[in-house]
Amino acid sequence: MSTGLLDVTKEIKIVHDNVRDLFDRFKAATDLKEKAILANTLVREMAIHGDAEEVSVYNDYSALGLGDTAAHNKEEHAEIKRLVHSADTTSVDKPEYTSVIERAVTAFLTHAKEEEDDQHPIMRDRLSPEDNDKLARAFLKARKMVPTRPHPAAPQTGGLAQKAAGMQAHVHDKVVESFTGRDFADLRFTHPEI
Repeated sequence: MSTGLLDVTKEIKIVHDNVRDLFDRFKAATDLKEKAILANTLVREMAIHGDAEEVSVYNDYSALGLGDTAAHNKEEHAEIKRLVHSADTTSVDKPEYTSVIERAVTAFLTHAKEEEDDQHPIMRDRLSPEDNDKLARAFLKARKMVPTRPHPAAPQTGGLAQKAAGMQAHVHDKVVESFTGRDFADLRFTHPEI
């Protein structure tokens, strides 16, 4: 259990770094089953990350002078969710499987770089250590409650409708993952327990 102050930008970057690492492992994998496990994990991490940011971090962007950026990010998330959904629903034995995964991950990582280079420095500068910690904890808590698979048609407002739909989808996704026997790869980078 983490008792020190957390930095929301570091917690977000942990996910970005995991997606980078998983994608490198996916590209290097030659075994179809290993590729499927890595793709399942990529889909899960990208889906969780997008919704967790929307219901926690982006809600505070206006107070940081980043209101227009939050709207831009949500638009990019909508496109990423569509691509991740396509990756989630494409069978591993299809010839286009690798390219579908690559398109989704490339869009995610392009967005991640924009956040890291342009938005995170502003957040670190404008958030007090206590507010940064509070936002980091909200993000980590949201990661445990949002869907684990992409739902591009679900609300993306960051508000109550998205939170309610997300909690319901989270349960649904866990059932689907159990019944379909999805396996997941270990993550190289981890968040603190809160």
